[in-house]
Formats: sequence, C-alpha cells, structure tokens
Amino acid sequence: MTELHTDRVLEMLRDPNVESRDVAVAAGVSREEAARAARLVLGIAKAKPEEATTLPAPLALAAARAAFAAGRADLLAALAGHSAKDVAKEAKRGLHLMRSRGVAVPEPPRAAAPAHAVAPEAPLPAYATAIDGQGERAVWLPRVIPGKGVEIAQAVLSDVHGLLELQVGVIGRKEWRALVKGLVEKGAAMGVGEIDRARAASLVAAARAENDRSGRRVPEGADLWLAQLGPVAPLAEPAAPPALQDEEEREALAASGALHDLPLFATWLAEEPFLREVAAKLDEVTVSPLYVDELQRAEQLVRTVADAVERYFDETRRAALSRRLLAIAAHLTERGDAAHARAAAAAARGLAAGAPARTVPFARLLVEKAFPGVAAPPDASPEAPSPGSPLVVAPR
Repeated sequence: MTELHTDRVLEMLRDPNVESRDVAVAAGVSREEAARAARLVLGIAKAKPEEATTLPAPLALAAARAAFAAGRADLLAALAGHSAKDVAKEAKRGLHLMRSRGVAVPEPPRAAAPAHAVAPEAPLPAYATAIDGQGERAVWLPRVIPGKGVEIAQAVLSDVHGLLELQVGVIGRKEWRALVKGLVEKGAAMGVGEIDRARAASLVAAARAENDRSGRRVPEGADLWLAQLGPVAPLAEPAAPPALQDEEEREALAASGALHDLPLFATWLAEEPFLREVAAKLDEVTVSPLYVDELQRAEQLVRTVADAVERYFDETRRAALSRRLLAIAAHLTERGDAAHARAAAAAARGLAAGAPARTVPFARLLVEKAFPGVAAPPDASPEAPSPGSPLVVAPR
C-alpha cells in the first residue's frame, strides 16, 4: 500500500462523516473491521495495544501513523510485532523517529525463539506370564505420568472367571526398572516376558468381559481404569503353529508328554478335588483284602488311574485345556521354542478332535504325574511296586 493511500485511509478513519462502508471499499477490508479501526483512531489516546495489533494490514498501517502522531509509543511497540511486514516496518520507523527526538520508547517485542520439538517418549513395554494350567495369568501394564513416575497396573486374569485382581500404583522409574529385572529373572518358570502393549490391554479387557458371564465380582476401580485406557482392540486368537502332515503330527503329539519336564508346566495338574478323589480310591485298593497278590493289586492301581484319566476329560475340560495349550504354543513360538510349540499345538488339536485322553500324553500326565508310583504307559504290563516306594502321592 502506498503512503498516499495510507494517508487517505487514515483521513477517512478520522472523519466521523465518512461511512464505514466507504472505508471498507478504500482499504479492501470488511465493513466491521473498518468500523473498528475508526473507533480506535478516533479514540487513539485511550486505544489498547491488542486492539491495534489485530487489525488487518491496511488499517493497522493507518493506526500506526495515528499512534505516531499521538505520541503512543506503546501502540507502536505493539504494532512492531504485527504479522504484516509493512506494518511492522512502519511502526519501527515511528519508534526510531520518537527515539531520535529524545522520547523514551519501549523495545519492540522480539520474536520468540522457536521451541525445540521434544521427541515423544516411547511407551514402556508391558509384561505378562504365560497362561497356567488353571487358565490364569498375570499382566503388568505401565504408563508414564509426567512429573510423578510410572503408573503400573497389575492384573490377574482367568479364562474362566474373568478379571480376578487389579492393583494400580505409582512408582519411580528406578523402581520400575528394578521391578522389570526381577520379573524377568525370577519369573522365568512362569514364562514372564515382554508383550505388545495393545495385546496386554486386550487381555485385560477380554477378562473383564468374562466377569459378566461368570458372575465374578469386578475388582474395585477396574471399570474406571479400563475407561481411561481408551478404545481397546478385541483380543485376537493366539498364533499357534498350524497342523502338520499326518506322520509329523503323530510325532509331535507323542512328544507332548515331554512338555511336563519344562519348568513352565511344573504346576500343571488336574484339579485338586478330583485328584483327592482318585487318591482316596487308590488308598482303598492299597488296603483292600480282595486281591490275591501284590501283582493283582498293582494292576488294579494302574487301572484306577487309567479310568480316572478318561473320566477327567469331559467336554468342558477338553475345550479348556485345548484353548490353554494353543496359548502356550503361541508363547513358545514367540520365544523360539518351535519343537515344544508343535507338541503343545498337536496335543491341543488332539483334545479338540475328541481323541481318547490316554492317547494324548500331555493330557494323560495331568493326572498320572500326581501318582508316579502307580501310573503306567497305555497297554504296558504293570509291574509290582518296589518295596518301600509309595503308591500314592497326595496332590499338592
């Protein structure tokens, strides 16, 4: 905008007889802005800096000249920071002239130094145990709270009852690192390891939904905490190994009994009330006078355990164990243990397909390993127990 044009706009703003419509046309602005500028110029002695700095450039230029004429150094200082370069230049020129005449003027605002972008902090990893023989697992889901530390949600989940426990607390980062170290080192037998945060949240949310079906009481504060998590994706099925060719599948199934040698399966047993029932029957056989010799008694002990294996695996227990073994197979796959993962998956598929429990070594041992002095492999001839060896081991 030329100086002549600016002076003309200023003259029109100062003339109370000029319509705001005419000012708007001359300056190329809206009628509302023209009226606002006219009020500011006419009351320049009391005008506020923020009113001037928000004017469009053509009107702000005129306001800068009016401020200079009125000796309003504060208005000029404010306009020196205007986004339009010609307005800022005009205001700074006015300040320079006033300063050269001995007038004390404020320093024009300096452009703020660009803030350095702070890289967002990577979310802390989540941790979880592998599922156990009763369908339970623990999950640790942390999040950073700026200025406070690390909030940790520790949840205990059941694939039957739902969300059993939820404890939430805040600790320091140093304590969090120590906790993770302890979890990984001491929780190896439980299969503790890092898992995807989204999957950890899905596990907790899916367990909470199970509470509604099982009727289990929801831990206090759990629903509020889950709401604060935001949207949670549905829990995806574990990526267990696919079915093998017939011969390989049979070999993997036959190898499933060796899973019980892993620390991860140390606590996998049939349900305690059932094992106590079997133990009571074995005690009856042990003291019964109905057997002519110890060989016959030993054979009956083996038959009792074999019958218990078949009785234990009803439809509900088959489905539950198959589901848990598939989860374990996925866990073992993630940790690079392909052979044991195939064995677990084969046992899961065998149970789901209705194979007799005696033909699924892993399933059979859930009962048999509670009675090591009694159980025998299928179709094997029982041997008389060695003197002094216990026939019945009470379940733990």
